[in-house]
Amino acid sequence: MFARICCAVLVSVFVCSSSVMAAEMSLENRQQALRLIEAMGGKTMILQYVRQNMGLVRQLRPDIPKEKLPLVEREIAAFVTEKIVAPGGLAEQLLPVFAKRFTPQELRQLTAFYESPLGQKAVVIMPSAFKDAREVMQRAAIGMIPELNERVNEVLKASAARSAAAKGTAVSSKASAAPAVRSMQ
Repeated sequence: MFARICCAVLVSVFVCSSSVMAAEMSLENRQQALRLIEAMGGKTMILQYVRQNMGLVRQLRPDIPKEKLPLVEREIAAFVTEKIVAPGGLAEQLLPVFAKRFTPQELRQLTAFYESPLGQKAVVIMPSAFKDAREVMQRAAIGMIPELNERVNEVLKASAARSAAAKGTAVSSKASAAPAVRSMQ
């Protein structure tokens, strides 16, 4: 379960300093990484994910009394948070991944954005907006399937006709396509 929680947080973690490796992260860079994680809603995401997966805890540990589950939930959230933000933790282990993609200046700009009112709104709204967008895209893709299948079949028929024409053989079901191909040669 802890691995699943950590994976969910990966999306929200951007760390800093392209010139420093994770093991040598300066205090300033470490603080910048933690500031960015916080600005992007990292702690909130951890708590939401832990809450969403408490059913799994109940399945794996049926011996835990129901009235003790809030205590266990807080402990799991604290543990995962510690593992992410601790020196040598997940945030610092991700440093090389993000250091290749963002300069320290860009990371400061990302932090400034996520700390702004619009950035905070994005942190709250974007997960549900992406969910809604995914549903719209899935419906659109399903609606396109018949037309897409038709186009794929047409291109395959045309390709088969060209192959048959190149070999000099007639293809009975593709008679209309074969002469056009031959006249182009």
